[in-house]
Formats: sequence, C-alpha cells, structure tokens
Amino acid sequence: MAALLTVDNISKAFGGVRAVNDVSIEVEKGAIVGLIGTNGAGKTTLFNIISGFLAADSGQVNLEGEQITSLKSHEIAQRGLVRTFQTPIGFPRMTVFENMLVFDKQTKHHFRRSISPFGANRKIPEDVKANIAKNLDSIQLGDQHDTWLQDLSAPDLKLLEFIRAVQSDPKILLLDEPAAGVNVALLEELEKQIRAVRDKGVTCLIVDHNVGFICSICDYVYAMADGKLISKGEPNAVVADPAVIDCYIGSGGAAQQ
Repeated sequence: MAALLTVDNISKAFGGVRAVNDVSIEVEKGAIVGLIGTNGAGKTTLFNIISGFLAADSGQVNLEGEQITSLKSHEIAQRGLVRTFQTPIGFPRMTVFENMLVFDKQTKHHFRRSISPFGANRKIPEDVKANIAKNLDSIQLGDQHDTWLQDLSAPDLKLLEFIRAVQSDPKILLLDEPAAGVNVALLEELEKQIRAVRDKGVTCLIVDHNVGFICSICDYVYAMADGKLISKGEPNAVVADPAVIDCYIGSGGAAQQ
C-alpha cells in the first residue's frame, strides 16, 4: 500500500545540538504507526515539524505526495493532517459542544458567527450537530454537551482531545502521548477509540513512551535515540532490538510494558 505520509531526511538543531538528525519515516494509508524513544530522543521535535509547528533545517515532509514542509500548521490541518497534544487544549469557558464545533471541518471557519447570541445554534447545520452528538456518545460524553470544558475531569478531557481531532475529519491523526498519565481503564478506552477510527479509514501516527501500549495497537514502529532513527519494523521486533533495549536501560529504566 502506498505511503500517505513520508518524512525524508529531516534534521533540526537547537544551539548546535541536533534534536533530529536525518530522520526518514513512512506511514502507509490505513496503518497505525508508532514512534518510541526515551526523553530527549527527538520524537516531539519530529512531531512538531511534521505538523507545521516547527520549521525543519533540512529535509522534506510529504502528505499524499504533496510537499507540506513549508506550510503553516493550520494549512497542514486543512489538508487532513491533524494532531493532538499531550496536555489537552481548548477553551475552558466554552461548552463541550462549542469546543467540538471549533474543530468541525464544516463550521470552524464560521465559528464565531455560528455561536453568537444572534446566530445561536440554528445556524449550525443539522448534520454537524448530529455528528458531534455521535462522536460525544462514542466516548460516553453525550450527557456533557452543555458542560463547560473547565468542569470536565482529566480523563474526560483526554478523551475529548482525541474525539475533537476526529471531528475535523482527518486523513491522518498524529497522537502525542495519548497514554501519558492515564489509568488502565482509560488506556483501554483510548485503544478502542483509536482502532475504531482506523477502521473508518483514518491513518494514525502515535508517539508514546508506553511501549506496551504501542506494541498492542501499532502495525509498525519506529524507534529514536539522540535524534536518530535506531530501529524500525514490527512492534515486537523493534522492542527486542538490542539497540532499543540498550537505549531504554542506558537511560535509566527498561521499556514500560
């Protein structure tokens, strides 16, 4: 199957230190791909470059064969590459529904008008309302439609961060540390949601420290250390790679299973 996303020879340095050093990866359409590595490996820097939040020093990123390296983050999102953040973002003094509306592909460019006191919800297309309701129901937040974001629990915020990205109708989702700081029950729910989204045709690239989670959900895995790619392949083969084992043990602990 053809690659949906290709990252070719990306490098980025900060003050003479190469955070990402000549890294190339491919993400096939319909796959769930993982990116692992210890703190300082360069994962987040690479993620930020791919999603347009940081400029690369050299190299190229292509989405469906189109070069997106020089595009701004919102331009990349408009082309179907959408990311989440490890710390959920949003508008605390807006409702769950309104926060979902911001990310909806149909309405986000007209959001202020659609929720103004004069426009009210009647300006929002019924299919958009229905899709938001369906997505909220899928994460058991259907009854929180009118709840302010600031009143949600931390687990619910984590799920909402994910489903808001889905609301934007992406071609590929970049998930930044979805397993960080979550309990076993929430992790199982996130895994179920990610698989469900993939089954609907959305490709996923996941960066996470939780190797057990990555091995459970991913079809293919890349491992980084000191800004370089050190291993790639099927999950179990990558975590058994001596270079990967040495990286985790040498940094102060074995891979989290």
